[in-house]
Amino acid sequence: MKRSACCSILIVFSALMLSACGGGVSTPTPTSHSVDLSWTANREVEVNKAGGGYRVAISGQPVIDLPYVSGVAAPTSTSTTLMSGGYTVTVTAYSALNPTGTVSAAYGFSVPY
Repeated sequence: MKRSACCSILIVFSALMLSACGGGVSTPTPTSHSVDLSWTANREVEVNKAGGGYRVAISGQPVIDLPYVSGVAAPTSTSTTLMSGGYTVTVTAYSALNPTGTVSAAYGFSVPY
């Protein structure tokens, strides 16, 4: 998972400057950030066959479906845009034999302001 820390540092610095000048501290306005997610491939062979792939669920967001494409392994990364805040992401590997899938990974993370 990659994210830019540059914007976060600049906004925190600005809030600290306002506080030091007597301007009070205000809550930063949430902004959108591009977030790259990647995971280790599931070892089940069926994930990389027709009817297989991964589903990425990010709290409060539509599920991202990354199906197997003939001749290419199912993708093990995706990019999305999220607003500032806390999220939980769950990656589920699925196959034609197990269409509901099995959770491969689950993580919590925060997107900075």
